[in-house]
Amino acid sequence: MSTHNRVCAALSSLAFGLSMVASSALAADNARVWVVFKDGKGPAVQRSLNAAGAKVHYSFSELNAYAASVPAQALNGLKNNPNVALIEEDAKRFPLAQSSPYGIAMTQANLVSDANAGNRKLCIIDSGYSLGHEDLQSTNVAGHNDPTGAGNWYEDQNHHGTHVAGTIAAVNNAVGVVGVMPNSKINLFIVKVFDAAGWAYSSSLVDALSKCRTAGSNVVSMSLGGTMSNSSENTAFANAYAAGVLSIAAAGNDGNTRTSYPAGYASVVSVAAVDSAKAHADFSQVNADVEISGPGVGVRSTVPMGTGKTEEFAVAGAGYEAIAMEAGANGNATGALVDCGIGSATCAGAAGKVCLIERGTVSFAEKVVACQNGGGVAAVIYNNTSGSLSGTMGTTVTTIPSVGITQADGQFLKANRIGSSSNVNVGVGNYAYFDGTSMATPHVSAIAALVWSQFPTCTNVNIRNALNATAEDLGAAGRDNTFGYGLAKTKAAVDYLTLNGCGGGGGTCQAAGTTCSAGSQCCSGSCTGKGKNKKCG
Repeated sequence: MSTHNRVCAALSSLAFGLSMVASSALAADNARVWVVFKDGKGPAVQRSLNAAGAKVHYSFSELNAYAASVPAQALNGLKNNPNVALIEEDAKRFPLAQSSPYGIAMTQANLVSDANAGNRKLCIIDSGYSLGHEDLQSTNVAGHNDPTGAGNWYEDQNHHGTHVAGTIAAVNNAVGVVGVMPNSKINLFIVKVFDAAGWAYSSSLVDALSKCRTAGSNVVSMSLGGTMSNSSENTAFANAYAAGVLSIAAAGNDGNTRTSYPAGYASVVSVAAVDSAKAHADFSQVNADVEISGPGVGVRSTVPMGTGKTEEFAVAGAGYEAIAMEAGANGNATGALVDCGIGSATCAGAAGKVCLIERGTVSFAEKVVACQNGGGVAAVIYNNTSGSLSGTMGTTVTTIPSVGITQADGQFLKANRIGSSSNVNVGVGNYAYFDGTSMATPHVSAIAALVWSQFPTCTNVNIRNALNATAEDLGAAGRDNTFGYGLAKTKAAVDYLTLNGCGGGGGTCQAAGTTCSAGSQCCSGSCTGKGKNKKCG
């Protein structure tokens, strides 16, 4: 979320008392303020402003007020001026606009038009879809309710499915975010298998897959999985693949080498997660089934209305990208920025101030409590590695707002802005930042549908091979167990198919049963399977 496109103002419109304005002003030569004068005292206050060297920007006679830039050293004099009724900060306002999550540009989705997306249907198997959300399409969307009682497909008690849907298709409007296909062209089919508890059975998944197929879906997106394989489930996905369906699933979030299913089946694309710096997410599975990667750390997307967060963080009038701590307190707090180090103990000197804390050693919750116990009014935790910071308070109850910021911003603030006036504002919103291979999966699913919409005569196998052949190689040369073939790239896949046609190019004709690589040409059948098991069919 860029500073230019912040959803709300980085500074609130609440009236600040003079002492707070003075604190803010000390960070600059001039303070931009409202000066409200008593009835009939406008000319006298005007003369006082001129004498103080202030610059009057606006005069509002109906409000008994001037908007002016006042030298910091003159503020105390104005406070004591008997003709002045009130001084408050002339708070900044920013355009109310949508932002583009980092994954959209990183995967080149912004370089390919979704004008033809109406020739594809993408099925999302998850916890439902928040129909009526301000940033989700209400046209070209239908669904099915799982018969075991998960509830209506157009409601989402879990929030997960709505977040996935936003990554795929958040609308290009004046609010929120944009998805990979933002113009409401893609046909969405929603199958709800998760209720608020967030789990289902392999049989539920097979039934959901059947509903996706019956609805005519081309791509099935599954931000879900489990550790045990099932032969019937495996057969169901193999049958769907043979029938032309491209199924895509999350690799898993255990941070180990275990295989998650359905991602582990040969007929399903397994998606790993990377962060905004294209580094491997430490929670993302590493195994021979990983096929491709997508953005999955600190992904901002839609959640049911009123269940998300808004977050703003500003220092000395400059806004910084911030992510509200999950399960943290809402609130709007302003104070001087204080360095609280690693935050492993009560922060001395934090009273009335905003705590700047480095990640590491103790939990996020313990850091916020250390600030809170020292009298701090808000906590800002900066990362100890590249990329944004998305954390949680867990079950710890805190009373002050808390956010995470990047390592680069934290280090800059520590070196240059300690003592400057800072504002942290966390409130109720309609969007949230989530981490997981669940967030990487809809990126890849939407990219597959978008690319396929450009080449509707290609098969699911053709699209799968094209995505793998053009993925940005991030790990060891060629496919590896961490990134698979690499980061999915939309425009590169479109260019590849434009140049080579649906059959791909650059490969040699291989006999059935021989090991093949992405994009290779098979004399009999097509490339199927994963890793060492990838064979020419």
